[in-house]
Amino acid sequence: MKKITTWINFTSITLIILGLIHLAAIIVVAPMYKNLSDKQFSVFVFMYLATGLGTVLPGIIARLQINALENKSKIAWKTLLICTVYTVIIGIGAVIEMTDNPFAYIILIIGISLLIPAVSIKKHIW
Repeated sequence: MKKITTWINFTSITLIILGLIHLAAIIVVAPMYKNLSDKQFSVFVFMYLATGLGTVLPGIIARLQINALENKSKIAWKTLLICTVYTVIIGIGAVIEMTDNPFAYIILIIGISLLIPAVSIKKHIW
């Protein structure tokens, strides 16, 4: 069980870092899209930041579940599973939409890396 929660911890932190990188990258990426109308540009910036936050939050939530998972909490496991499935879905969508972006593949790999222990930990909790 400890190895599984250690892996969940590592993967969650990796997910948080990836999301923070995405949030920070707005400084570099936004000027590339200044040719958009003001409205389009503000929507682009909002969606870019929302995507970064949408990556950070499941990482934080998954990370916060570790102690409860070690205490065999079913609610913590269900919460982890929701975060994991969300991350995998985002990863699949990212790969479909951005086949040339390595970060799309990274988010999918992180999601799968979180899904495997999330599913395997179920036998320790139930």
